[in-house]
Amino acid sequence: MTNIERESMISSRREALGLGVAGMMASALPGIARAATPATLVIKSKGRDYAAALDKLRDYAAAELAAVGQPGMTIGIVDADGFAATIALGWADVENKVPVRADHLFEIGSISKSISALCIHALADEGRLDLNLPISHYLDGVPLPDAPITTQQLLNHAAGFAHDAPLFPVSPDGRLWNGFAPGSHASYSNIGYLLLGLIITRITGRPHPEVIRERVLVPLGMTDATAHLLAADRKRYATGYVPMIEDRPVMTQSPMVSGLLAEGDFASGAVAASSDAMLGYLRYVLALGRGTGAPIMSDAHAKALLANDMELDEFGPGARYASGFAKVKIDGKPVLHHTGGMELFTSSFHVDPVAGVGCFASVNGRVGPYRPRKTTAYAIELLRAVRDGKPLPAAPDPLAYRKVDKPAPLLGRWFGPEGRSFELKAVPGGVRLVAGGSEGRVELSGENELATDHPLFDRHLLTFEVKGDRATGLWWGEQWFARTSAPEQPAADPALKPLAGVYTTGNTAERVTLLARGKALHLEGVGELVRRPGGFWSPKKDVGGVTRLWFDKVVNGAPYQVSFCGMPLPRLS
Repeated sequence: MTNIERESMISSRREALGLGVAGMMASALPGIARAATPATLVIKSKGRDYAAALDKLRDYAAAELAAVGQPGMTIGIVDADGFAATIALGWADVENKVPVRADHLFEIGSISKSISALCIHALADEGRLDLNLPISHYLDGVPLPDAPITTQQLLNHAAGFAHDAPLFPVSPDGRLWNGFAPGSHASYSNIGYLLLGLIITRITGRPHPEVIRERVLVPLGMTDATAHLLAADRKRYATGYVPMIEDRPVMTQSPMVSGLLAEGDFASGAVAASSDAMLGYLRYVLALGRGTGAPIMSDAHAKALLANDMELDEFGPGARYASGFAKVKIDGKPVLHHTGGMELFTSSFHVDPVAGVGCFASVNGRVGPYRPRKTTAYAIELLRAVRDGKPLPAAPDPLAYRKVDKPAPLLGRWFGPEGRSFELKAVPGGVRLVAGGSEGRVELSGENELATDHPLFDRHLLTFEVKGDRATGLWWGEQWFARTSAPEQPAADPALKPLAGVYTTGNTAERVTLLARGKALHLEGVGELVRRPGGFWSPKKDVGGVTRLWFDKVVNGAPYQVSFCGMPLPRLS
């Protein structure tokens, strides 16, 4: 089975989605299913003739919306010679049939990291900040770990911090922690970039969103963008949509409902912009990749910014990361890239400085690990082809990341306890789960993990144990399934059983499911957890404990709460 980007360890509100403009969305949002998807292409600045390429990009993006199950998408395209265009697809407001416009605000999520990093580097270029000093020099009152951490290490996710942790975590000593020695390697972290915002505020004496707007957004012509997510701006946004049900593994094309805009000013992801505004961002990233720093910093500092990088495999094998910019390849050629995932929006950009082309896309919805990266990557392929005088490439499969490309080891009949059984069968284009006289869709969720929308088996992932070229058994929740007959169930370790359960803030998108499987405790969607000498639990391969769980507040012999990376999650009975 293909190893894909895994679901979030906690079903983060920034990482999940569900439904289609011309299909399933009707079940949650009546009256839209038969409406044609609106599409508007506007050439903002003329140049080379990209007409055929833009038509193919528009058609693919519309197909991706329908396949994954998204309401709308906004796209910006530029080249290094001055050409610029926007494409608006689908619905900004499904209920009221308001089409997406190029001036609608979309939250760009973690693409904001590069914008915050540009501000940090501008201050460093002026001599107001030393990137190699410990951040304790600039931060007072933050519960930092003992190991010194530099600003440059924060920029490159090399501090050893958790992916997501509160500034003041619920941990045994109330402090943040390092899962590895700072600078030794990298692991993606939002809390690191939150700290960068606080550093900007400390150095300038002003709120960092104001400084980011003044030092980055306005100089790049992003005048309608904001580094504050404020309810007062709600009318400027496209409406964001979330899965109607979020207490189970995500599936594409699930029913969706409109979500609530959350306020925030975190430097890790609080920029909102229109595709019109993002044209200025793309132009700057093109220039940055060619060694130009103006109007934000000197050329020398711009070159150093991208040269100081670290390996970061969250963006794929061989990917490297430099101050908010991932370095990846499309067809073997280097590009700059990032994605963003928020409660209501998902985004992506790719820029090829050598070819001189770039594309940004954002969607007003979310579904698990989905980001519109295929749209922006395909745009690069199309624009390169035009500039090189080559035939336009065929469109990719928008659902390739969810398809089981080698299903044979998993197919057949499976038997579990309590009379449960099902069959996995191959069908054209995928796999179906058959049980109880009906069928359900099946999608790849992680390595050796499947999700299904069959109502009898949609509450948990199907997690397979594979030996050689054949699956020998599978877990569904805490139940063990085998091929020939219902197997004897492994006895759960009495010490682990009280720890198992669902823990949540009450928001169904902020929850973890812990499972007692024989002698091991598992975090669903992640894998086995191990109790470490420091008293915390972490994923088996995460020996140092970047991701940490603590159990506390024992009531009647079972923990009432788990602290997941410092976030308190009460037990759901």
